[in-house]
Parts: sequence; structure tokens; C-alpha cells
Amino acid sequence: MAWAQGLQLPHVPIKLALIQGSGDEAGLHIQLGSGWKFYWRTPGEGGVPAQFDWAGSRNVARVDVAWPAPRRIPLGKSDIYGYADEVVLPLRVERQQGDKGYGLSLTMEYGVCKDICILRNDRLMLTSRDNPATSDLVQLAKWRAKVPQPAAQAGVQLVSHRLKPDRLIVILQSQIPLQQPDLFVEGSPDSWFGRPETTLGADGREVRFDLTATYPPGKAGQPLRLTLVDPALKAELVLPP
Repeated sequence: MAWAQGLQLPHVPIKLALIQGSGDEAGLHIQLGSGWKFYWRTPGEGGVPAQFDWAGSRNVARVDVAWPAPRRIPLGKSDIYGYADEVVLPLRVERQQGDKGYGLSLTMEYGVCKDICILRNDRLMLTSRDNPATSDLVQLAKWRAKVPQPAAQAGVQLVSHRLKPDRLIVILQSQIPLQQPDLFVEGSPDSWFGRPETTLGADGREVRFDLTATYPPGKAGQPLRLTLVDPALKAELVLPP
């Protein structure tokens, strides 16, 4: 995966905006030109996760970023995990004083990719108001629905898992028949899990994932976060160490 270096960087057709929702919800709206991709929280092989700096925000104790389910996007010989065209990252704003308005100030370092990958820095601001735009509320509701739910809430349960020296095998059951399930595995920063070989049961309610696994000695016992992505549902669970 090639990263652009030096001062002569190509133009990136990207539009960023902070939008306000109801109550303490806000969002980061990202619109990308044709062919450009924005990374998920775990970006895939060779990617760079976005870094969020909320210093300078007013009446804000913390901001939690939620991540809609990603896509697996082939780029050269590897996959990146992320989004094409458009995404809204839902934000939960914890105010220092709940009865007063807030102002968000975001400095974000992030990568975007097309034929090459580019590291960018942008600054965005938002001042809360009493009546958020209806279009922003609609966008936030749409993308909030794409954020994976806890597995139990989504009707997904772990049947078994086995971590070998170079492979991870996971079997899941779903109350809702699955159609085209994919599995994203997150571990320690220096671990890596490949594209899964997927075996879906005849009724679509049980799926077996077999993934290549790479992790340094001593890291095999750490918890792993699994994100199941399917047209029928999005779910997350943590494998015990």
C-alpha cells in the first residue's frame, strides 16, 4: 500500500462536517469523492486509524465515538476496513454542565485512500443549538442503526472458538438467518487476522469462520473483539482470553 510523501499531494475530494443531533448526540459527517475510502477504527493491513483531539471544546467532559459496521475493501493485494462514498460517525457528548450548551472543537488526523493513501489533518467546530436541522437528525438515525449491537441484543451467541498458533476458528449462532456474513477481529495492535474462510449452515443460523492469525509471543491470551457484519444484522462480542 503506497503512502503519498512530500508536498505534491493530489487533490482529495472530501467534505467533513460536525452535525448536531438531539440531546447529547452529535455526528461527524464524512463525504468522499468517487473511489476514495475512509478507515474504520481498526483500518486493516497498512492503514492508519483516525486520531481525535477534542481539546478546546467548551462545556465538554468527553466525547465517545461510535463506529458503523465497516466494509472489507480490496486495495491491491490487501484489504482495508472502512467506508466508501459517505459515513456518519455518531458522537455522544458528555457535558460538564448538563443544563448549558456546548461547543465542539475537533482536530483530526486521519488517512484516506484511493490509488494511494494520504494522511490529512483537519479542524472542525460545532456550537450546539436548540433546534437541530431535521436533515442532520435523519442522517444520525440512519448511521446509528448501522452501529453493531452487543451480540446478546442482536440475537447472536458464541458456540465455540479456538486460537491456534496461526489460525482462529470461531463458530457463531444467530436467531436471524444470515446471508453474507463477514467477521472482523481486533486484538493487540501488533496482532493480525486475515480474511475469513466462511462456512454458513443450511438454515443460515450457524456460521463458522476460519482466519489466519499472526500475533507475537505472549499475546495469544489477550481478549479479542469480534464484529459480525451481515445484511441482516451487525453485532459485537468479546472473546474471553
